[in-house]
Amino acid sequence: CVIACQKFHHLPPEQEFLSIKLMQDNPNSAPYWFPKNCYHCDNPPCVKVCPVDATYKRQDGVVLVDADRCIGCKFCMTACPYSTRIFNWSENKELPVDLDTHHSSPEASIPAQAGTVAKCDFCPDLVRMGRLPECVAACPNGAFYFGDQNEDIVTNGSETVRFSQLLKDRAGYRYGEELGTEPRVYYLPPDNRIMPVESGFENLPEEIAERYKDVKLK
Repeated sequence: CVIACQKFHHLPPEQEFLSIKLMQDNPNSAPYWFPKNCYHCDNPPCVKVCPVDATYKRQDGVVLVDADRCIGCKFCMTACPYSTRIFNWSENKELPVDLDTHHSSPEASIPAQAGTVAKCDFCPDLVRMGRLPECVAACPNGAFYFGDQNEDIVTNGSETVRFSQLLKDRAGYRYGEELGTEPRVYYLPPDNRIMPVESGFENLPEEIAERYKDVKLK
């Protein structure tokens, strides 16, 4: 999912809109993989602090960055309690942009503009075409669901379910919701671990694997 996101958004290896953290609730519990991206909050502090309205919340609740308006002050990066934003120090001119799936608009984070802030955008160009975000489509285990909370429907590409029922059946929760930001990304505690944690290290380049070797207590 991380690689698919990076490839689609033309991000260098050291930059991630979606990161996977190795977490552990307490010293006696088993570690687990925890995906983390922008939470597209209903009460987003990043929107409030932007002096030029470059960061904005769309009518459907998706939080986006207008790179043409962004002045690179990084106020939004400081305000975000989840540290899910990145700063574009340069432009990636090596990879061509696929104009069939990317269109220049205030919603687009592609291609990156030097001196601006970027983050997970839920792949608005793909969603507009009726496709799933890259991370959802790329996950072989169907770990990610995407959909419209108002319509109460989400899908992982293999199955389509009621969002409210999924949260009820799996005890879904929001990370850091006590901060009052009203995150719109929910997590489902594992009811049956399909893969051992160690499998996450397989086939990873050593420099990337190093990022995950120190388990962080939740």
